[in-house]
Amino acid sequence: MARSRYRLSHKKELFYILFILVLTVIFLFGFFGPGGYRDLQKARLELQAQRARVEELKRSNEERKQSIEDLRSNEDALERYAREEGYGREDEIIQQLPKESPKKP
Repeated sequence: MARSRYRLSHKKELFYILFILVLTVIFLFGFFGPGGYRDLQKARLELQAQRARVEELKRSNEERKQSIEDLRSNEDALERYAREEGYGREDEIIQQLPKESPKKP
């Protein structure tokens, strides 16, 4: 009789096993399920990439704004841009050479 006093009943054992299984399923669903930890990590990486892209676009936009401002206010910058685009002054002959293509080995 002393032995049965220390032994858990079958109902309690079944309860503990089911409890552990439910906790395991909840943990796995929280980790691998939709909106879980892995999705959160993926979303963080995408957010970081998008923020880097936004910063790059902001920097490019500022450079373009500066270039536009230079073209509006600086005659030398305007002339340099026009020459890069193939324009020249009146009675001026412009020779354009083709750009060198990379040599194939």
